[in-house]
Amino acid sequence: MKKGHSEKTELEKRLEAEAEAEAKAAQEEAGDESAGGETAPSADVAALIKERDDLADKLLRARAEFDNYRRRVARDSERARQMAAEALLRDILPVIDHLELALRHKDDQSGALAEGVEMTVKSLHEVLRRHGLEPIAAEGEPFNPEVHEAIMRRPSEEHPQDTVLEEFQRGYRLGTMVLRPTKVVVSHRPEEEDAESCGGQEQPESAEANSDAN
Repeated sequence: MKKGHSEKTELEKRLEAEAEAEAKAAQEEAGDESAGGETAPSADVAALIKERDDLADKLLRARAEFDNYRRRVARDSERARQMAAEALLRDILPVIDHLELALRHKDDQSGALAEGVEMTVKSLHEVLRRHGLEPIAAEGEPFNPEVHEAIMRRPSEEHPQDTVLEEFQRGYRLGTMVLRPTKVVVSHRPEEEDAESCGGQEQPESAEANSDAN
């Protein structure tokens, strides 16, 4: 009995050892799988961090390039404005010289002052024309509301209806843009004025008739 019991004990020990070995193997296998699962997410996180850093670096570079571009455009614009002003001012300097020369003869009765002012105005118009400023034709032209501003109407039998009779203040255009319209006096037919006058007199007569009727 003791021998059988001893053999059973040895068997149990062997079975227990095999069970422990299998359990240990299973535990090690599970540990390997767990370690592999942790490695994959770590690699993904590292890739995302690298991508984030690259994007942040590109954003900083783009901002720096845009700031440099904005400063360069502002500098070029200012330079272009200065060059345009410089060209205009250089052309106007002779006009100022003419004005100063004319003022030297302000007490001269020979007409030198008037002649000097006339030459100055002519020079100034030439300068402005070189820079794109053109006067708007007015007197004798048909009235054009796009370039003319009527400040008065005057009856005229010699001119067609809505003809510019007089230029009150000269207008100018810069290229295709109207810088200032010309203020003008516009013609109308005398019969229209007579009709308006008659119309103004008929109104009171009509009112009196209505009053008598009542």
